[in-house]
Order: sequence, then C-alpha cells, then structure tokens
Amino acid sequence: MEYRTLGRTGLKVSAIGLGTMVHAGHFGPMKDEESLDAIDAALDLGVNFIDTSDAYGAGYSETLLGKALKGKRGKVVLATKGGNVMAGPNRGKRIFAVDYIGRVMEESLRRLQTDYIDLYQLHNPDVEVIRNGEVWELLERRKKEGKIRHYGVSINKMDEGVAAVRDGRSDTIQIEYNLLDQEPAREVFPMAQEANVGVIVRVPLRRGLLTGKFTLEDQQRFQGEDVRARNFAGEIFSKELAKVERLRFLAKPGRSLAQAAIAFCIAQPAVSVVIPGARDGQQMRDNAGAAGVRLPAEDLRRVEELWRNGFRP
Repeated sequence: MEYRTLGRTGLKVSAIGLGTMVHAGHFGPMKDEESLDAIDAALDLGVNFIDTSDAYGAGYSETLLGKALKGKRGKVVLATKGGNVMAGPNRGKRIFAVDYIGRVMEESLRRLQTDYIDLYQLHNPDVEVIRNGEVWELLERRKKEGKIRHYGVSINKMDEGVAAVRDGRSDTIQIEYNLLDQEPAREVFPMAQEANVGVIVRVPLRRGLLTGKFTLEDQQRFQGEDVRARNFAGEIFSKELAKVERLRFLAKPGRSLAQAAIAFCIAQPAVSVVIPGARDGQQMRDNAGAAGVRLPAEDLRRVEELWRNGFRP
C-alpha cells in the first residue's frame, strides 16, 4: 500500500481508503457480516483511512464501525461528518448551527466508541457557511479540547471547493472525482495543492458504473432508498453506460476497469486518498489492488480528451 500526507494535517494516509456509506444500505440491502469483512480486509491490507458520516443510516454506519474497530482504533485515521440530515423530521436539510453540530459530534464519538476523531468534516456546507459560519469557532474549540484532531469540508460543487480553499480554515476537502466527472482537476485541485489542503476523493467508481459490470437491466434493481434510483433515473443510466463503454480500453489482463478507475484518481498529484466503498472483503481486496496500478500517460491524456469532448463517438 502507498501512503501519502493528507495536506497540512501531516497525517499519513493510505492512498486507497474505505468509504462506508454502502454499509448503511444506501446501495441496496447489506449484511453486517459483509461490512465487517470489508473493514477487516481493509486493515489487513494496510488501508488506514476510513470515512463515514452520522448521516449514513442515521448513525448505523458509525455504530458498525465502532464495533469493528474495538481494540484496533490506533490503526486507523478515522474521519466522519456532520450537518447533512438524512433521517427524521429534518430529513433533507443541512444544519450547521453551533448547537446542532456540537450535539451530533458528541453522538458520533459515542457511536464510534472513541474519545477523538482524526478528521471531522462539515457534510456539504454551502458557500455562505464556508465563509461566514460560526461553526468554525466550535470546531477550533473541539480541536483544542482534543475531541477532534483536524477539520475540513465535504462538498458537492466547485464554487464550494474554491471557497473552502480561499477561506483557509479547512484542512481538507472531500469531493467527487472520477473518470466521468473530471471537473475538480481544472480549478479546485491546483488551488488545494498550492494551499496544502488535503484532497479526499469520493465516488471514484461513480456508484458502481465504473466497475463495468452494470447492464441496462440493472436499472430495475435500483429501488426505494437506493441512491442509484435517484442518481440514475430515466435516460441518465443508459447515457452513462454508453460513456463507460468508451472507457473499456483501460481494462487489461490482470487489471479491471474498476482498478483503472481508482488508479486514475490516484494519479492526480493533489489527491491524498481515494475512498471507494466495498460491500465485502473481496471488493476491498480488489479496490486495494489499484494501489499498484500506474496508468500510462497516453491513457491519461486519452481519458481527459474523452471527458472534454463529452464522450462523443
């Protein structure tokens, strides 16, 4: 496993980490034993960065992770998030009031069965919160108290990433970046690298699309609370599948398309860690295999050109 420095935090993190949204059932039903197998496999492989959120299964992912890391806490750089409400009467809201974040942070600490969080992230704040939110003062107090070691933001839009870097208070930025969405590399990544802000890449496999294993028939499986039911609604899925077909040249004997997709993210010099999800130990082992993949410069140029041209034939 390759290790990198997470920006100015100084934390040494594995280039490939583990995202745990899948373990809360947001991508279809899950069994706890499969989730625990994925976490155990991650630790065995030298993966030391695990990312979660209080929003995943209304805390379920954190609870599961707390159990899995009992007696192993020191092996992990543990990151969680707060502010994005995905359950209860405030579902769909994003709340970054000081009293709210203060409360949910304590709840996360209890669920994770730890007395400190290595990286606490505001979960999808808008530009106004990033620039003027009083919550930053709370985060700094909690850092001085030792309850969190570092803090940052998980964002959705480019202007939020730009605002976070310019504001200067975020130690890290978590952002979606993959073969199908390369926009962050144009503006956010260069700024973050210059400011020594750590970059965490999520959704490197585009919610499973970039494994190359989906067919049009799979759309019928995405039902109810499965996030893919919303993300891949209507004609979006077929259009995205067509783009994936144009990327199949990246798969080679001994190298899956999924591994190539993760390696593409790792190839970005601004990126510290990539956090694909893993349903079980086998998926975790497959993901970790990308650490040894180096895409040729010609392949990197080709995929950038495809993206710039909208993947047109």
